Amino acid sequence: MPINATQARQQQGAYQRKHRGLAAPSHTATCQQRYGRQPPGFNLQGASNQLALVLLLSTALPAVAHRPAPATPAAHPPPRPASGWPPAAQAMDTGFELRDMRAAAAPAAAHEPLLGSAPTAVVNLATDAALATCLRHPRQCAPAVVTAAGVTAFWAAAATAGYLLHRDPVTTDDVAEAPAPVTHPPLPRYRLDPQRLLPPMRFNVSDLEPDISPCVSLGAHVNRRWEETTTLQPSRTQLGTLDHLRTNALLVCQQLAEQMAIERTPDKPAKVIGDLWATGMDEVGIEVADRRPLQPALEAIEAVRDTNALIKYLFDASRRDANPLFTFTVRPDFEDPATNIGYFAQSGLGLPSSEWYDDPQKGPLIDAYRAHVVETLVLSGMPRSDADRLAPEILLIERELAAASVPFSKLATDISVFHNIVTPEQARQQTPNLDWRRFFHAQGLQPPATFSLGMPTFFQKLDTLLRDTPLETWKAYLRFHATDDAAPCLSAAFVDTHDAFHGGVIKGRRSRVPRFARILGMIQQAAGDAMGPAYAQVAFPADTARSLKTITQQLTSALKNRIAQCDWMDAETRERAMQKANTQRIEVGCPSQWPVWGDVGTGRTSFLENMQAVRAHAQRRNVAQLGQPADHHHWKLTPQTVNAYQDVSLNLIAIPAALLQPPFHDANADAALNYGGIGAIIGHEIAHGFDTVGTSFDEHGHGGDWLTPYSRQQFKARADQLAQQFNRYEGDGLAVDGKLTLDENLADLGGLSIALQAMRQATAGTPDPMIDGQTREQRFFIAYAVAHRAISTPQRAELDRAIVAHPPEPVRADGAPSNFPEFTEAFNCTAGMAMTRPADQQIRFL
Repeated sequence: MPINATQARQQQGAYQRKHRGLAAPSHTATCQQRYGRQPPGFNLQGASNQLALVLLLSTALPAVAHRPAPATPAAHPPPRPASGWPPAAQAMDTGFELRDMRAAAAPAAAHEPLLGSAPTAVVNLATDAALATCLRHPRQCAPAVVTAAGVTAFWAAAATAGYLLHRDPVTTDDVAEAPAPVTHPPLPRYRLDPQRLLPPMRFNVSDLEPDISPCVSLGAHVNRRWEETTTLQPSRTQLGTLDHLRTNALLVCQQLAEQMAIERTPDKPAKVIGDLWATGMDEVGIEVADRRPLQPALEAIEAVRDTNALIKYLFDASRRDANPLFTFTVRPDFEDPATNIGYFAQSGLGLPSSEWYDDPQKGPLIDAYRAHVVETLVLSGMPRSDADRLAPEILLIERELAAASVPFSKLATDISVFHNIVTPEQARQQTPNLDWRRFFHAQGLQPPATFSLGMPTFFQKLDTLLRDTPLETWKAYLRFHATDDAAPCLSAAFVDTHDAFHGGVIKGRRSRVPRFARILGMIQQAAGDAMGPAYAQVAFPADTARSLKTITQQLTSALKNRIAQCDWMDAETRERAMQKANTQRIEVGCPSQWPVWGDVGTGRTSFLENMQAVRAHAQRRNVAQLGQPADHHHWKLTPQTVNAYQDVSLNLIAIPAALLQPPFHDANADAALNYGGIGAIIGHEIAHGFDTVGTSFDEHGHGGDWLTPYSRQQFKARADQLAQQFNRYEGDGLAVDGKLTLDENLADLGGLSIALQAMRQATAGTPDPMIDGQTREQRFFIAYAVAHRAISTPQRAELDRAIVAHPPEPVRADGAPSNFPEFTEAFNCTAGMAMTRPADQQIRFL
């Protein structure tokens, strides 16, 4: 930095005072005074040797660094992270362009000798340096030339030695014919450190509570000790068998994300994951940026000047998957599953259930939500006085939309509410302010001849609100939802405000989720299928695939045997059911093809911007399938998702790799535990093909009832009886809704029948091993109960009752087994005990 004259004189005076008016002593004089001897002179030979050594190391060390890493685990693994985090996030339900999964395999690294070729770059560098030295310092030219010559000679000799040591031996056959290429086994692209994972959860006979008979409650007999000795961590809202597997899947994904983030040449999926992970874990960068990454979205909302501009904003937001009022997805047509059509569905609410807005018992929760809206608007930059004034108006919009929404209880039991085929003109008649042709043009699509406008009452109410609600209120509504949606990607103030309501008030969480788990949850939700191939590589070994193939074959055979004996089916229905069983596909581990990732546009600048780019890319990929043939290889779940499902449109069952872990599947366990665990889970999904929804879709995925009137009547009688049976159960002090949970209860009942039959087939002719003094069938039912081990906060239990179609886990552990005479026989239960139903009250589904 330049200095002025005064500063120069001050420095000059200080210099003179320091040296008492004398010249500064030389370096030689200083060393003589301080150390009693002069510094050593320049050693030409030593300098030449040092230069040669530096040149040698600068080349050899990078070569060593590029050698393949050893397969042995690190001697000092990284510290094991804390285990408090939420369950895995949801998977995207979109259709993607796919490619063969084999094409995604990384090419094997070439096995080259360390000194296989002369590094010409280093030789050139040495000779160039020698020439430059000769030109600038003629007196030092000779040492420089000698050094350069030595470097060149050394590497020439090393290259020759490397060639002679690593070349293939020459034989007489080599003279006549070129050698066949040597194929090396590919090295794993990603590796796991087992020390950073949780130990497997396995059944232990000491877990059983001997003071509670299984004839009183199987669930309590198997899980009560665990429930009483397990503490729910403050960052969790539920914990159980499924959550243990979700935790391990999350820890696997953490290691994968860390490795992807430091890859030098990642493929496109790995780049997406690496960029999301690196920016999400950049806590300092996110804190410094604060609200800045959100500002473009807020400015776009403020730019809205009238109703037409408001509708244009919503249509454009749909292209980025950022429309808070309704969703647009492309899926197979219910009536013609070979073709994809567009589906519009309701959204727009900040509370999980539309029925909570007018529930008198939810008054305190509504007040908490209003306060959350105010705080979120203030964080977005709105003055608090305006936020206090506009928050009630935002809740009024949501209350109006909630009243027009289809409740979850109907969404979960009547799939037809999603299917309402209309032309663009018919849709415009129902919603005059919404030009649906304009919508499709905004997505970069030609308007189709027809599409599905599900929940038409909701869209009619939305159309009215767009016309009648003041623009200022709509802009405040959009501002709140844009900020609330982006909050988990922003600074701590946004994260804490978001989690205080959505995690604390809604779910009962008492502390912040660990950062790595929160970031991975968002990555899974937005880009989970980009992680899928890597997860399958490390978590779905070949022996697991072979074992599951045997189990699924037994389950399919058992299904056909159960259909042949099903007493509520007449001959015609039984034939149709057998056709569906013959065409049903069960895929385990991972899909046969992976989605293709293009240039998403992620980088290492902003986590929020990366998340927005990924969501927009996924939406573009999905809507591009409009009008195209349906993809029968597409999975709705990723391999790292701890869940399973049946797609009735494709007659497909998908069982992700993350589910294929102990205690559900264990290569070292006996058949009873495997069939009572993963067998019952797969059987559950198989049985969904024949429940109230499954009997509305045939073997080809076409919608329509394929039961005869007689079989439908018999089926309905059993379904009504089962609904009444579950109405008498209680979970957390509240009655179970037998109608809402009907299909899941039917699937539990049918799946357990199929799995029991499959186990008997697989073990036929082999003696019962009587492990731990238990019979094979006792262990089968115990394994089923272990799968339904869980505890949760009261708030989480209440939320699940509102938006989950399954009954509480303790009810599931008892409900299906109590209808089995095989259970009564296995545990020697007597009449009158809670788990012993009279024969006329036992329900057989499959």
